[in-house]
Amino acid sequence: MTTSRHFSTAAFGLLTTLGALAAPSFAAPTAVSPTSIGFSGALPDFKGVNVETRHVYDYTFSTAPTDWKIASGVWEMTNRWSCSPGWSWFGGRSDEVAAIWNKRKLSGDQSAQVYFAFKMGMSGVASWPEYPADAAVTICGDGKSLATGYTFIAGADDNTRSILMKNGQIVASSSAPEAVLPRLTDGRPGNEEMHRRWWFARVDKVGGKISCYLDDKLVLSYDDPAPLAGGQTALWTYNNGLMLARVQLYYQNEIRPVYVKTAPAAPVAGDKVKLARREIETR
Repeated sequence: MTTSRHFSTAAFGLLTTLGALAAPSFAAPTAVSPTSIGFSGALPDFKGVNVETRHVYDYTFSTAPTDWKIASGVWEMTNRWSCSPGWSWFGGRSDEVAAIWNKRKLSGDQSAQVYFAFKMGMSGVASWPEYPADAAVTICGDGKSLATGYTFIAGADDNTRSILMKNGQIVASSSAPEAVLPRLTDGRPGNEEMHRRWWFARVDKVGGKISCYLDDKLVLSYDDPAPLAGGQTALWTYNNGLMLARVQLYYQNEIRPVYVKTAPAAPVAGDKVKLARREIETR
């Protein structure tokens, strides 16, 4: 088990301790044709138009996060800034993997959108109380192992690049400026760039195309010839503290569990007599 400061893709085997390497076994959803909305003639004021859908889960963590399950690390309402302990959000931290799974199983096209920041006071660079690295979003996982599903890691490998993995194997990578977080080696970032900043990460799955965004900029994409049917969403980090302000899960279909399967009730003696009388009357 590695003890390095950052998450190394070479040490990805560590994550298998959270569950077996197994792909989700969900049936493929029935294909649905895209739906569009067209406007003609006089257009409405779109500032006053609201579009709603039931196919989204929106979490601001203002109530108990009962839709989420802790896999590792400490997750709780906690302060982001040690200098201002009155400001608290839902977050997780660990010297190794801090991971939380959403309990809902989603299939088909989907999108996970996360507003996140890093917690002060974690181990790392002594000259800076926050360390920007290893903010990870997993979709289509099996709910147990982070080495399943599609995983987008912003600031992987000591914040030298961002990567996209499928079932633990890297399928896309980028070291472009827009694909990495602020670098501490470039000097101390300003308060707005690091200390007070929130990032926006988004992972889309549309058919077999996986797209990863950081602050609304497309940084990674992958056309999967054998796309995963679906699964669960995880948020996690490695040897760091991850703060969550809001998480939104958009989905095409949801696979709901069946807890009890009931067989048709057998007729009792009185019902058998009634059925016999009805047969005689209908002859």
